[in-house]
Amino acid sequence: MDKQGEMEKARKRERFMGVDKQNMKRVLKDFPQQVMDAIRIGEEAKISRLNFNSIVFCGMGGSAIGGDIMASLVKSVPVSVLRSYDIPEWVGEDTLAFVVSYSGYTEETLSAYKKLKKSGADIICITSGGNLTEDKPPLIVRIPSGFQPRCAIGYLFFPAFMVLRRLSVVDFDIDELLSKLTDISRNQDNEDSVAFTLASKLLGRFPIIYAASPLEPVARRWQAQFNENSKVLAHINIFPELNHNEIVGFGNPEIDNLVIILKDKDYSPRIDKRIEITKEIIFPYTSGIEEVYTEGDSLLTRLFFLMYIGDWTSYHLAIKRGVDPTPVERIKYLKKQLDAD
Repeated sequence: MDKQGEMEKARKRERFMGVDKQNMKRVLKDFPQQVMDAIRIGEEAKISRLNFNSIVFCGMGGSAIGGDIMASLVKSVPVSVLRSYDIPEWVGEDTLAFVVSYSGYTEETLSAYKKLKKSGADIICITSGGNLTEDKPPLIVRIPSGFQPRCAIGYLFFPAFMVLRRLSVVDFDIDELLSKLTDISRNQDNEDSVAFTLASKLLGRFPIIYAASPLEPVARRWQAQFNENSKVLAHINIFPELNHNEIVGFGNPEIDNLVIILKDKDYSPRIDKRIEITKEIIFPYTSGIEEVYTEGDSLLTRLFFLMYIGDWTSYHLAIKRGVDPTPVERIKYLKKQLDAD
């Protein structure tokens, strides 16, 4: 690289660090290593043989998304994600419950945990500390502290995944996953990357994210990352449901939007046809329609591949908007006001 190129690279680095004060970029680039660490934690977790016919994940925000992913992966046992203070009446002795709170202080999750203890369910807690550990649950998986919960998805998901793998509930190719994540880590901060290009098109526009099963949790993740990292509103909906309502209202009120359609090789031919017809219907009312595809053979790889692309897209959009992607001041304010009672 010549001297001018080196100077331009230095200017870009200074511009990024001027906005990204807590260096989320480094956390993003290190995500493959986080996944490897989390897999090891899950492999080392001390578990006994458990008997269950249902699984629940209790969590909120970044601590709950792992349950959504697991629900897409597990086919032999029903998986429910509980984002609430309460638990359903059917939860009982035949239930395996993962209580997931990165901080260990999430009040909704702590409330649900107290009720789970009375239900007779087998409970596995995943946390970095807090009140959840002070209660001394019988089975706890400790994960590293110091991350924003949404940036710790590897630590929040893969210990549970490895526990279920050891219990023969799931089994996917980890090597393929790590290879794909490493490729993204190397490439998605480049200006010709999918994430950077997409963020450029999104600047000043309202993101509308469409997907179909099994990518619903990925769409939810993209929405949350736009909210928290980019500090913008975003909307999601799912095929085929959106064909029964949303297409009628699309375009009113008039909003400068960009539609992102998340695509997977296992979509059925009918879903693919619905997508093509929907694009034709909404095209006059949008600034553009972008399709982003999964990569990989296993569903685990495809889900995390597209989630990781979304994480980078939300990061680049934050930088382009001149906002630090890490702080979430409104969430901190809300929690402070709740604690003031």
